[in-house]
Amino acid sequence: MKLRFLKPNDVPLASADVSLIESLRSELLQRPGMVEESDFGAADALVIHEPWAFREWRYIDKLIADPVIGRFSHKVYTVNGDDAAAGLLRGVYSCLPRNRFDATLHAAAPFLEQPNEQVLAHAGMRRAPATHLGTWRGNPKSNRRVRERLLNTFSGSSNFKVEATQSWLNHGADEKLHYVRLVRSGKFSLCPGGWAAASMRIFESMALGVAPVIIADEFVEPAGPDWQACSLRVREADLPSLESILQLHAGRHETMGAHAYEAWCRYFHPSRLIAYYADALLRCMRANAGAGSPKSDVERWRSRRTYKANGWTVPQRVSNRLNRLLHC
Repeated sequence: MKLRFLKPNDVPLASADVSLIESLRSELLQRPGMVEESDFGAADALVIHEPWAFREWRYIDKLIADPVIGRFSHKVYTVNGDDAAAGLLRGVYSCLPRNRFDATLHAAAPFLEQPNEQVLAHAGMRRAPATHLGTWRGNPKSNRRVRERLLNTFSGSSNFKVEATQSWLNHGADEKLHYVRLVRSGKFSLCPGGWAAASMRIFESMALGVAPVIIADEFVEPAGPDWQACSLRVREADLPSLESILQLHAGRHETMGAHAYEAWCRYFHPSRLIAYYADALLRCMRANAGAGSPKSDVERWRSRRTYKANGWTVPQRVSNRLNRLLHC
């Protein structure tokens, strides 16, 4: 398979930070049958790292206008970490919600970065018996609908330890350590969605040997782990029944936590992530080899389904603006 790795001098829409694309290039070119191709047209796949951004419907025009992506969109594969990813390009996404996810076009992946170094420092460490049924600490502003309900429902419960913080990726050393100790004190780690359905907390909990309880209906599990063995899924609508649901599984929390840690080591350990992303990209490439065309991509991007799934229809945009004004 002939691969071309896109950089900012090739495509203005590519990330200015080329460290990830270079890591993927090094990994992919070690695989049997993978060679680098300089010609865009002759390449079987073009790999791009899109920089983090909030993308709306006008981004479609940028894709079409780009001299490379506009001509070869059907063989462009992205690595995308947007909180609210649109899923326009084929490729690997850390935060693409279920209603925009197409298994024939996309692959789900864990987050590439670990902002809390204390998680890695405590990964694999033996922990004391759990003192809480479930724990959570986070900023409720990123998902008031679920996170504030969680706080209001369980703040006074002796079986739960839930805490709100106003920090946002600016946690101090003491707060990072407190968070790790809190997660390790629970039989289960509660993982509601934030700005995205995917939460760093899911993977942090697995690293700490605590089974995550995924309270995010739109979360798409990355391939690999036996998610039923190492986690629980609780519908957002079932949040009031969370305690009784967890009690049903409390007797196996240690086994689930061990499975979670084993899965993290095998698939999501930092030393495995570039290979994981490379594997996911190759699955997408092989599934889409020879399929699609720039014309069919534009039709998909412009479709009502894509607009509705992303909240881009005119009524949705008006409603979203009114909601922002009301909550200012």
